[in-house]
Amino acid sequence: MIVSEFNEILGKDGDFARNNMYSIEIYMPRGHKTMGTTGSGGWLGKFYTGVDDEKGGSKFLSYKAKQVTLPGKSLGTMDGKRFGPIFKVANDLIVDTTTMIFMCGEDYAEHRFFDGWISAVVGQVKHATGTSLGAPRKHRQVYTLSYYEDYIGEIRIIPLDRQGGAIANIVLMEAYPTTVGPIEYSWGSEGEIATFTVTWAYKDWNHTDPKDGWWADPDKIDEGKPFDIAMNLSSGQNADIANTS
Repeated sequence: MIVSEFNEILGKDGDFARNNMYSIEIYMPRGHKTMGTTGSGGWLGKFYTGVDDEKGGSKFLSYKAKQVTLPGKSLGTMDGKRFGPIFKVANDLIVDTTTMIFMCGEDYAEHRFFDGWISAVVGQVKHATGTSLGAPRKHRQVYTLSYYEDYIGEIRIIPLDRQGGAIANIVLMEAYPTTVGPIEYSWGSEGEIATFTVTWAYKDWNHTDPKDGWWADPDKIDEGKPFDIAMNLSSGQNADIANTS
């Protein structure tokens, strides 16, 4: 290794990324009765647990994610058989599921939020929500599967720099929770904070420009160096997402 060259490269690129500097944003499912995207109709309904109304949405979860896993991405391949050697060609994009560990407050709002989301996917919602516009409004039948477009939302994983500014923004598109993990209890002299794991499924993830801050940023000023990439979300998608905040 040439030390002078290493120092020069490090000086140009700045500091290394730190895995304890991050924030998250979780956007409500598109079909939520009052917090979904404009024009969704509210067919998903409201969470039967009531925590969506109590907390005014999902913003409070940004402060409760104890551990977040940035998912991987890989290409599936198949053999290309022509004249000469057999070689590999790409034929699929494979994205992993990802997990987050959340800390529980005294009111178990975090656990009730994700239970409400998962339960809404299979029809367990607050009374008289998630129904058609026709009268009379009846309670939605439990264990009837919702439409995909109604129960998907969006997740943003936001790595931060040493000054607390957004240095990047990884967007999980069309995301929804598939598993709410168990909470373990045990007797002891000092109780630990109750935690549980949420597993997410999603269509794809991309890097996008961190723009002008995020929910947990008090001054909304982008202090980090933005990631310059052409694959940003379209203006229409950004407008829909803004309506959920």
